[in-house]
Formats: sequence, C-alpha cells, structure tokens
Amino acid sequence: MNTFTKNRQLVYLFLCNFVTLFVGLGIFPLLPLHAAEYGANSFMIGLYMAVTYISISIGSIVPSRLPERMPRKLVFQFAALIGIPSLFLLGQAKSLWQVVILTAVVWFVGGIELSIANVMTGLHTTPSTRGKIFGLISLASPIGALIGGIAVGQLVQQYGYPAMFTTAAIVWSIWPILAIWKIEDKQNSVSTGKKLKSDSTTHPNTVFLFLLLTVFLASMTVSIARLGLSLSMKAGQFTASDISTANAFAGLVTIPVTFAVGVMSDKLGRKTSLVFGYLIAAGSALMLMGARDLWQFWVASFLVMIARNVISSMSSAFATDMLDLNALGRALPLVGTVNWAAGAMGFAGTGLMMDLFGASNLYRTATIIALLAVFTAMALPVGLKGFRARAVTESAKN
Repeated sequence: MNTFTKNRQLVYLFLCNFVTLFVGLGIFPLLPLHAAEYGANSFMIGLYMAVTYISISIGSIVPSRLPERMPRKLVFQFAALIGIPSLFLLGQAKSLWQVVILTAVVWFVGGIELSIANVMTGLHTTPSTRGKIFGLISLASPIGALIGGIAVGQLVQQYGYPAMFTTAAIVWSIWPILAIWKIEDKQNSVSTGKKLKSDSTTHPNTVFLFLLLTVFLASMTVSIARLGLSLSMKAGQFTASDISTANAFAGLVTIPVTFAVGVMSDKLGRKTSLVFGYLIAAGSALMLMGARDLWQFWVASFLVMIARNVISSMSSAFATDMLDLNALGRALPLVGTVNWAAGAMGFAGTGLMMDLFGASNLYRTATIIALLAVFTAMALPVGLKGFRARAVTESAKN
C-alpha cells in the first residue's frame, strides 16, 4: 500500500480507471434493458453487446500500434475528451442504431484508457509488489461497480435514461482533467528485475501465447455470465434497480477479495491466482444455471465480478513479469485485447444460444469453457522464478 500511496501517478491512474469503470460497469448491466426499449430482442441485444466489446477490443489495441514518436499521453487525453459528448448524446438518442454507435464510441475510448493505464501501471511496478499494485489498481472495478451500480439504478428509476447518461458524462469529465494536468507518461526506464538472455526468447513467447489462450477462454465464460445475468434477470421480471443492485453488491464484496488475491500472487505465484479466477468463472456459470431468486443472482454477480477482476489484474501482472521492458508498451495491451475480443464473441453467441438452446445449456457450455481454461493454464510456469529458471536452462542448452 505504501508504494501505491507514495507514487501519485498510481493514484491518478487509479482515478482514471475508476471513472471509466464507474460509467462502464454502472451502465453495462442496463444496456440490454435500454436496447429493449427500442424493440431489440435477445439476439439483437447479444449483437449489440458484441459490438461494444469489439469496440473496446479495437480501442485496447490502439496503444500497441502507436508510432514510436506519438506520445501515449496525447492519445490518452484525446480519448478522454471524446467520451463526454458521446455519453451526453446517448441520452438523446432516438433510434437503436444511434444507441449502438454512441455506445461503441464510449467503449472504444474506454479501451484506450484501460490499456494505456495498464502499461503505465506496469512501468511503475517491481516484481516483489507487482501483484499487489495491479490488484490495487483493479479495485477501481468493484468500487466503480458498487458506486456506479447504486447511482445508475437510482437515476434511471427516478429520472430516466437521459438524466443517467448526462450524469455519466459529468463524471467522465474527471478523466480528461487528470489526463491533461496530472498524468505524466513514464518512459521505459524502470527495472523489472533480472532480464532474460536474448537467445531464450522462444520460451517467453510460447508462455505468453499460452497465457493469452487461457485468458481468452476464461474471459469468454465471464462475458457469457455477465450478459446472461442481465438477460436471465430480465426474463425473471426483475427491475432495472434490481439488476443495478446486484451489480453494486458484487462490487462491495469483491473489493477485499481482489486485494487479497493480488497480495497472494506475490507470494504464491501468478499461476495460482489465475487458476483461482478461472475456477470462480466456472462457478459463476454454474450458479446461474439454478438462479431463480434475487439473492442467487447476487451471488452469481459477485462471482462474475471476482473472476473478471482476478483474470484482468493477474494476467497483466503475469505478462509484465515475462515481457521485456522495451516490449511492454506493445505487448501488454494484447492481454486486454484478448480479454475484450473473448467478450465480443461471448456476447455475440449468448443471446442466440439462449434463444435456441435455453439458459441452462448456455451456462453449462460456459462452465466447460472455463474448465478448459484451467486445463490449459497447467502449461504455464508456476511463477516468475520458475519461468526464469526454465528460460535460463533452455538458453544454456543452446
């Protein structure tokens, strides 16, 4: 915690993430209900959710494709400014296509923010505290869900969607203020520990690909459970306030768990933490299979949120462990991109599968996918020390 509080840049990055996730996680559970007001069915809603995740996938990969001369901070600021009018106009939309396009813009710039903030966070960490720092930064997600869920649900219920989107635009304005006057881009000058020898790069690349594969599989389960949660609650005649409350409850309970997992990963290894997140993802899908009462959806929402946070933070920490510092700015965003791409595929299929095969079969499939991620994760090294030892051994053989 001392490393976090002493480095103001980490605090500012946390606040930027909080703003993005307050809006994103606060609004997201209600997007299916909002789209339904424009006549969208489950299949159309699934495609709509897929578009949002395709947008955030593209946004998250933008930082890895920037020319070397283009400052990350400038892109960060530009993305921050675009979100304000997009959110305001969402509240004034008259047709579904306008809602889809404007939501896609918000999620696109949100992907840029989360990706750049992730890289900047990695540049401010060391191996001994990396899990803790990424865990602390990821607390923006459950805190954003908690406060955003309560605020958004109440705003929609009392004043309607236009007032809610206007309020979201006002909150969003905190990000450009920080981006312009507080955030400083840190150059790739922080040591992440003993470097791997250059002739051992084959092994790190292989491990990185396995990491991306496990993240893809587990994130697909999380995306199915997230959209399925809203659709199942909608089918059960639960209100927008009920859905937002479930999201807020998940944020509250997830806060201590996320921090504990981050601290645990520094001592027990990233692999253990990742497998824990994958198993929680499977548990969330299993919970939804039998969910009927509000408390059951609360538990499912809690499990989804934990899985999402653990997978996001620990995969980033694991990737930062293995990546060469000079490659961090280009390779680390791929972790987020794979996460969002899996979400897009999961959302695209969720509504259709629910209509064709029923909710139970959908959640059963999601559980199997998560367990497959656990099985694939067995190919990952136990931790950074084991990874480096194996890499050096291979280098010596060569």
